[in-house]
Amino acid sequence: MSAVHERVHFRLIQTPCCGHLVCWVNPRVPSYCPECGKYIYPEVKSCITYDDNEATLKIRAVLKRHVHQC
Repeated sequence: MSAVHERVHFRLIQTPCCGHLVCWVNPRVPSYCPECGKYIYPEVKSCITYDDNEATLKIRAVLKRHVHQC
């Protein structure tokens, strides 16, 4: 098993439309609510409940070798 660590900009957003909590690691804030689909862009910036631009994302992956036989 291999692990990769990547620094991300983490935000916890409570959407203004339906109150859904979203863990967001994209540098851009969402334009639409991932739960109900409503356009939320102008007001979503004021709905960020937690913001950490030094967060670390750890990704674990199982690497498999492919052997080619002739």
